[in-house]
Amino acid sequence: MKKINIIRIKNSERKQTEDHLTNEVTLKVSINSEETLIFPCSGDYVNEMITGYLYTKGYISTIGDIRSLDYLMEERKASVSLEKSKSLINGFAGNGGIQLPTSQVLEFMDTFSNLSEQFKMTGAVHTAAMANQSGIQKHFDDIGRHNAIDKLIGYGVTNNEPFSDKCLLLTCRMSQSIISKVITAGFPMVVSTSPPSDQALEMARENNIAMAGFARGNRMNIYNGGESFL
Repeated sequence: MKKINIIRIKNSERKQTEDHLTNEVTLKVSINSEETLIFPCSGDYVNEMITGYLYTKGYISTIGDIRSLDYLMEERKASVSLEKSKSLINGFAGNGGIQLPTSQVLEFMDTFSNLSEQFKMTGAVHTAAMANQSGIQKHFDDIGRHNAIDKLIGYGVTNNEPFSDKCLLLTCRMSQSIISKVITAGFPMVVSTSPPSDQALEMARENNIAMAGFARGNRMNIYNGGESFL
């Protein structure tokens, strides 16, 4: 984060004060010295972000497919060497499903809304977290909602942490591209502070994903999988 001087107007009063801005980095990622991807991002947890992106986009099916991943943030560059594993075993897959009382989901979202120190200071990042019956397990922030989810998924892939028994918590609108990541990662449930698009809801229904939105305070809308919200 960067500290800056600003003029704040409140109740018609003018005041010199300090504020914080979140970092924005444009990272160039080269894959096998052939394809180059551009990531506007916060510039942290780069390993997790790139790994999650590669996994959800089908470049890799296991962490072993990544032969090397190197980056120099000073130069805003990263390089990845990939080689598809010949193993027929996918150690990341898990068994599960999840059911949660609505009261517990709302408790999670209340905690979740206060997790991000960056958001408290800047108001300019999205957050993604995973939770099970025991509580919130891990969360990541980024200026891009897709990046935040990729970081979380990359963390799971790297640490062999399946999502099949976990709920994904989000601070963003649930679009078709977001739900495609949910499906690829294997989350059975997704809850957000914002609603889904019509296509995102259709994808959730087709893939039996429990979905709730507008989860704030003491209310939420259940769009699919009502039996999973007890």
